[in-house]
Amino acid sequence: MCYNVYTDMATIQKRKSRGYTYWSIVESRRVNGKPRPVILEYLGTAEALLKRLKEGHPSKVKTYEHGLVRTMLNIAEEMEIVSTINRHIEDKRVRDGFTVGASILLAALGRVGKPTSKRGWYEGWARHTSLSYLLGKSLSKLDSQHFWDQMEAVPQETIPLIEEDILELILRKYTISLDSVLLDMSNFFTYIASTNQHSSLAQRGRNKQKRMDLKQFGLLLLLSRQDHLPLFHRVYAGNLTDRTVFQKNFHEILDRFKRLCGQLEELTLIFDQGSNTKKTLKEVAEKIHFVGALSPHHHKDLIHKANHHLGTVRVGDRSIQCYRTRRTIWNFDLTCVVYISKKLYEGQVRGLEQDAKKLLVKLNELKEKLRLPTKKGKKRTAAATKKKVTSLISSPALRELIHWKLYPLKEDAFDLTFQFDEETFTHLKENWLGRRIIITNRHEWRTEEIILTYWGQSHLEATFKRLKNPYHLALRPQYHWTDQKVKVHAFICLLAFLLVMIAHKKAKEKLSFTESVDTLLEKLSSIRLATFIERPLQKTKGKYRAIYRLEDMDKDVEPLAEGMGITEKRLKRTKHFSVYNS
Repeated sequence: MCYNVYTDMATIQKRKSRGYTYWSIVESRRVNGKPRPVILEYLGTAEALLKRLKEGHPSKVKTYEHGLVRTMLNIAEEMEIVSTINRHIEDKRVRDGFTVGASILLAALGRVGKPTSKRGWYEGWARHTSLSYLLGKSLSKLDSQHFWDQMEAVPQETIPLIEEDILELILRKYTISLDSVLLDMSNFFTYIASTNQHSSLAQRGRNKQKRMDLKQFGLLLLLSRQDHLPLFHRVYAGNLTDRTVFQKNFHEILDRFKRLCGQLEELTLIFDQGSNTKKTLKEVAEKIHFVGALSPHHHKDLIHKANHHLGTVRVGDRSIQCYRTRRTIWNFDLTCVVYISKKLYEGQVRGLEQDAKKLLVKLNELKEKLRLPTKKGKKRTAAATKKKVTSLISSPALRELIHWKLYPLKEDAFDLTFQFDEETFTHLKENWLGRRIIITNRHEWRTEEIILTYWGQSHLEATFKRLKNPYHLALRPQYHWTDQKVKVHAFICLLAFLLVMIAHKKAKEKLSFTESVDTLLEKLSSIRLATFIERPLQKTKGKYRAIYRLEDMDKDVEPLAEGMGITEKRLKRTKHFSVYNS
């Protein structure tokens, strides 16, 4: 099956180089706002051209990744991304034929298609797509300097305003549920040098990707629970705790939703235990409804009581052991739900077993060393040796499970004995591991509804994993080292994520698409556009034509292409890309 048929007129032109005449087939496109010839194919010398004319159609056909960029451009145009960004830009510069808003959008499209450095945007991604054809503009000059200059024109204080304007337009055009929103934070390592003092955002901290050797910045993100659309974000210094960041930005979050929704009575904020403090919880409880969590380690009496009163509730397709009560915690009237998470339980058991196994190996190695007196250097003491053993058993849980004693031998030699306490481990498994405590001021909600709402946090965790995935939407690589550039870069990446989630929402609602975001991106990427040159008939006058056709696609992709408007004849998008609204 062959989809057609996009036709553009091309011409054959000659050029001279080192005394020889060469011919090429060219198509007119705009470069820096002016029409310029873009070479579609080199024909070579007159002799080579004559041979091609006698042999008929060229045998070479070039194809481009088309479905993904076409879909993203359609959504960006519908959401008026370029004009919205440009409206907040005072510096109305046009570089290489593109406004600031257009360059920001193109950078975002690159994050969707193939995250690369700004230097590799064209060679590594754009030139292999139909983006130049769809825009009717040359992209070859869009190098790292282009994007850096355009990003420089976006003041960091305008980013929240742009984000809010885009959201307002989305809420007008789509049905978006804002009754429950998910909040969480994560950090992203950078390659900013330790000696670089230009960025206050890049700081040392406990990196969740285990890159403690690198500086990092943090990202606070708010998602709609139903469609997982990004509704609010802030980039913050990498050495700040989640509690500090949540407290600092809470009132800005409320102001955003007041402007978007007009009221907060129906809003429920969902956050994890890492964001909790007594002061923050007080502010949250006084302003809005929430579903949060507490650390079982700090509320052992509640866990102890729950263990003796566990019941069973049906949550989705799972049966969950849980206990519900209403009690005062930190002077707040809260509904508490304690439940056993099977996944958490299995992970904690596996982690303790692995850590204990590694620790026992280390203790056994230390035992052999301690039995022999030191021959050189400082002599061992009992106090120093005990301190060394204690430092090896750093985990509080392992301190309960590993029992050890130190006995003096001759001179400065010692005998170290140790054992793993199976009885204590069994007690932990039966009474403590896998427990979670959910708290809420939604007292009227059913238990299963509270648990299901809290489980929505998994979607935000999956989003952070996606933003760290190197294949689509990743914040890395990012080589910017000033606060303004880092914040604009983060905005570009979240704009890309927003475009993708809108596409996923449309596919679900319009086409009953049930697969994941990643599958959607892969299927759209598989839709390709073929380009070949059609020459005029022999012995007649005419012009060469550039023929664009969609390649045959898999049967399961065809409905997606139709439903997302990819098979329709395209219109080249020049509006707002080269000029600003007056």
